[in-house]
Amino acid sequence: MRRILSIMTVAALTLTAVCCGCSKQEEQSSKPASAATSDQAATADQPGSATGEKLGKVKVNDSTLGQIWIDELEGVPKNMLNASGFSTENGLKMYSENGKPASLEGIDISSYSGDIDWTRVKQSGIDFVMVRIGGRGYGEEGKLYQDDRAVEYIKGAQAAGIKAGGYFFSQSVTTGEAKEEADYVRQVLGDVKPDFPIAYDWELIKEDKARTDKVTAEQATENAAAFCRQAVSYGYTPMVYSTSRELYFKYDLSKLAEYGIWYSEYSDTPAFYYQFSMWQYSKEGVVDGVEGNVDLDICFTGIAEYAK
Repeated sequence: MRRILSIMTVAALTLTAVCCGCSKQEEQSSKPASAATSDQAATADQPGSATGEKLGKVKVNDSTLGQIWIDELEGVPKNMLNASGFSTENGLKMYSENGKPASLEGIDISSYSGDIDWTRVKQSGIDFVMVRIGGRGYGEEGKLYQDDRAVEYIKGAQAAGIKAGGYFFSQSVTTGEAKEEADYVRQVLGDVKPDFPIAYDWELIKEDKARTDKVTAEQATENAAAFCRQAVSYGYTPMVYSTSRELYFKYDLSKLAEYGIWYSEYSDTPAFYYQFSMWQYSKEGVVDGVEGNVDLDICFTGIAEYAK
């Protein structure tokens, strides 16, 4: 995945936070896919829209989009995290409830991270890692590609006592392609068994033409669900990675409610309205055992069953 480049710090957190996220090989589009009114003129210019049952409009303060009105969806759990539960130690965010730890601390990586000393990573306080398994090119051909260090990283992390999952950078335009991507994940991993989720990372491409430009919100939702169902058939725990813009305007979360969300927002505290089980909060982390900067993540043990 290409790393998400521009997310502003939250000015005021008026809602309790909910979280989930991962690193990007491709940048994300700045255009939402379905209609919503906004105090800062966020407009819809993509075809399609979320179609779940709507309970009414809710005003939220989004770190990227500003103050916007969103449709409150039936059957989608709300963010119940408390901003006061977050703390930082040695550069890593942690979360607690009633004075007790309620999170695991993690990173997400690709082959660009180079050689990794997993023992040192474990000793630095890292509990889990999300590894790029591969992706699909965003050109017309949409060729699948493998991260050539994915299996090595997963095995190395697990040998050091670190839970390991993965993500696939998707550019699917049909449910058939989404299933193909889940099949490809299975092909790459073979007999390697991740003990953390496999994330579907579908992105709109910013400032470049891409095969996904005209994918509707309805189709994007169907693709995400198809990938997740196929991943389940292989014994994986699937989740959906995205920023708030796509989660609010490109996906119908009422149709994805059975899957975890890995939410990406580079800020002190997350401001997403709905529940998420993992949060990617920085692309500039420093972790002993990994050269250069690395994406940082936190997983909430009170929400994510796989993290317990």
